[in-house]
Amino acid sequence: MTVRWIIAMRPLRADGSARVGDRLDATFRVLPSDLDLLMHMTNGRYLSILDAARIAYMSETGLWRRLRTRGWHPVVVAQTISYRRPLTLGTRYQVRTALIGVDDRNVYFEQEFHVGERTHATAVVAIRYLDRTGESVLPDQVLALDVDVALPDSLPTWVGDWSEAIRTQAAADRPATASSQGEPA
Repeated sequence: MTVRWIIAMRPLRADGSARVGDRLDATFRVLPSDLDLLMHMTNGRYLSILDAARIAYMSETGLWRRLRTRGWHPVVVAQTISYRRPLTLGTRYQVRTALIGVDDRNVYFEQEFHVGERTHATAVVAIRYLDRTGESVLPDQVLALDVDVALPDSLPTWVGDWSEAIRTQAAADRPATASSQGEPA
């Protein structure tokens, strides 16, 4: 994975023509270390490849350099993935990545694993950017960086619903605090 990360961080488009919102492909090959006992790519490796493909995306759009200059970095807050077809040893595939929208806290990437035009897996990943102190950076601040942005007018409805369901569940899972039990804060 280390070699994949290094390659992903090198922008492929030297002319800066890639825009935030464009669909960009990063190419990978299934390696022996990617396989599980059934001889297809293990489900956890898909998530690691998604990370590398997002870094490649941010590098190609110029976003990575601008984020790092400010000391900002991305963290995954939620993701969902659907597997359709296995990837096997030696298969060359592309991960097609696009930043598909934002809400008040997160940016959302859609990422698809393709062999040719055949889809093997699809994921949506919610990312939050943090500053050097660990505080959240608002998505509007990220989009205001000196990069060319061409996002859809709105986040897909199901993605917003999914994100809200995760937030609701996270809030329900938090233990009650002293102030919520009527005790002084």
